[in-house]
Amino acid sequence: MFGEIFQIEKILGVCDRILYFLKINFFFLVSNLPVLLFFLFVGISQVRTYLPLFLICAVWAGPALSAVFFAMNRVLHKTDTTAWKDYKTGYLDSWGSKMGIAVIQLFLVWMFWTNVEFFSMEIPVLPLTILFFLLFAGVIIMTPDLYLLASRYEMKVKDVFKGAVILGFTRPVITLGNTAMLVIVLILLEIQPGTFMLFIASIYGFMVVFMNQKVMRVIEESR
Repeated sequence: MFGEIFQIEKILGVCDRILYFLKINFFFLVSNLPVLLFFLFVGISQVRTYLPLFLICAVWAGPALSAVFFAMNRVLHKTDTTAWKDYKTGYLDSWGSKMGIAVIQLFLVWMFWTNVEFFSMEIPVLPLTILFFLLFAGVIIMTPDLYLLASRYEMKVKDVFKGAVILGFTRPVITLGNTAMLVIVLILLEIQPGTFMLFIASIYGFMVVFMNQKVMRVIEESR
């Protein structure tokens, strides 16, 4: 009898965790409604054509991604709270700083990509094309580090960028892991978009937080 009760509790615990992931993912999608509307009315294939408009729509993804990381950190440390409370805290805490980080990052994305296109098509200069493409890729790759730091610490915007750059260069294996995880998630989304859309942000957030937990612990111990 007690064995059956124990099994039922384990099943209920798993169901609660699945529901938690679903809720966090739902909150993330709602927070990124402008991006979803862009995909619906403009189309994902038109991102390059209407890049400035897309980037404006994507600004709200910064606080939303921070909220996902905050919530997944709570899961990893087995903090017993609700999905809404965790997401709301992670989203609203230092909201202005997170928006500032997102605005600066997306501006850099626009600037570097514009230069890539300019020096590859308008005035072809291969070294400059390569340079700006590497800068563009670097700004994209530092995304997890930016919003992990923003979700965990009270830091100035410039310090968050500085920390993300340092982490990117000093922890290349983790940086590669973060990038690989993003690629895997995009592949899964391409294979089964209907299914993985329900969990995509939560899965990505959990894996990134899990892979970076040792680094975050070292940072906390040194503060």
